[in-house]
Amino acid sequence: MFRRYNVLFLLVFILSGCATPPPVPQTEWEAHQAALAAITDFTAKGKVALISPEQRVSANFIWEQNGDALSLRLTNFLGTTLFKLDATPQMAVLVDGDGNRYVGRDAASLLHKLTGIALPVDEMMQWVKGLPAENNQYTLGADNRLAYLSENDPETNQPGWQLEYSAYDADTNSLLPAKIKMNQDQQKVNLVISEWVYPQ
Repeated sequence: MFRRYNVLFLLVFILSGCATPPPVPQTEWEAHQAALAAITDFTAKGKVALISPEQRVSANFIWEQNGDALSLRLTNFLGTTLFKLDATPQMAVLVDGDGNRYVGRDAASLLHKLTGIALPVDEMMQWVKGLPAENNQYTLGADNRLAYLSENDPETNQPGWQLEYSAYDADTNSLLPAKIKMNQDQQKVNLVISEWVYPQ
């Protein structure tokens, strides 16, 4: 009888040793990053101010993203389209307010060439959600949300775009940003996002 209990105990011990260990719990920031990365299709609406030594533009914007495909429309306060930019990793198409259509390989270069507005379009697909892009330096706020982000060139260590996330959207339970301030040299971009639409 004693040997039977010893054998049973040994079997239980061996089986428990083979069990999968419990997963390591995520930090709040890691869980937040995962939630943002899962949002690949969304629409953000709001107002934008583009400020440079050459010009100052205030407009409404609609940012629609479907995976790595982007559609960005800027309109004035009368609802007139200033431009519409559609971009994928392979091609970018910009239609200006007069209906003229321009095609290029790179969205940021096409936008800058035709409007004078220098926006890091590819990186903003992450930044607009409050998610750093690869190699960005960043600081978290007390709520474990992105507070500051710095885009430095890893080869030259020259500063690129600097971002401040000053508010998060209460309607998304503070998941997504409501106010983003961007600056690089003498260029500034202020985004105030009033509405987020995404699958939940």
